[in-house]
Amino acid sequence: MRILFVGDVFGNIGRRVLADHLSHIKIEHRIDLCIANGENAAGGKGITANLAKKFRRYGVSVITGGNHSFASTEAVEGLESGDYVLRPLNYPPGNVGVGKTIVRLDDGSKVGIINLQGRTFLSEALDCPFRIGSSAIDDLLRETPIVIIDFHAEATSEKAAFAYYVDGRASAVLGTHTHVQTADERILPGGTAFISDVGMTGPENSIIGMKPSAVIRRFLLQTFARFEPSNEGPLLCAVVVEIDNRSGKALGIERIQEQLTFS
Repeated sequence: MRILFVGDVFGNIGRRVLADHLSHIKIEHRIDLCIANGENAAGGKGITANLAKKFRRYGVSVITGGNHSFASTEAVEGLESGDYVLRPLNYPPGNVGVGKTIVRLDDGSKVGIINLQGRTFLSEALDCPFRIGSSAIDDLLRETPIVIIDFHAEATSEKAAFAYYVDGRASAVLGTHTHVQTADERILPGGTAFISDVGMTGPENSIIGMKPSAVIRRFLLQTFARFEPSNEGPLLCAVVVEIDNRSGKALGIERIQEQLTFS
């Protein structure tokens, strides 16, 4: 099985990358299932119900989230779209949305997907992603050996620690959040594919998605400056993970970074 995971889809540019290029990328890489992190899809924060439906039309089967999943009323409504829109599982009980799901492919095989958020350098007081994630993996393994985890976190050490913690039980642990693709993709000793951060799908000519001018002003003056999403330089960041259907072990992980154009 070949799974495409698209890194944080940011704003209008990120959405256009999916609309214009995802279908042929899936064909080129012989993709069986596409997952995308969409927590920045709506102007940089959250994903609306309408945008979630568009993602599905573009060819994304499951949309994961992160610390911006609850950024607005519209974003919360997006979480109510169905179990194909995930938010971090380790948010406290009582929040809307789900943090894990199972997708059944046309050939009958199943893929379990978990969304978790780290705690190091992030402000939310969340439940332990290690314990919550481990329990969720156990639940999904009762139905399928293939488990993909979007671990949305700031610290590379936390992402790597979690990956080694679940090595051999999860098929892949794919880091998101920093919008900067890392070059440490590998298969861990137990058979889990890992990368610290898949990167951002959105405007390359930006500071993690935003126009540089306001970000620079914030650093210079240390006071509020309104950030605006950039609309320059379409970039796709993603990984392709190849998995053995029977064992759930990863056979390979390939990093993708493509500068694109729009028709």
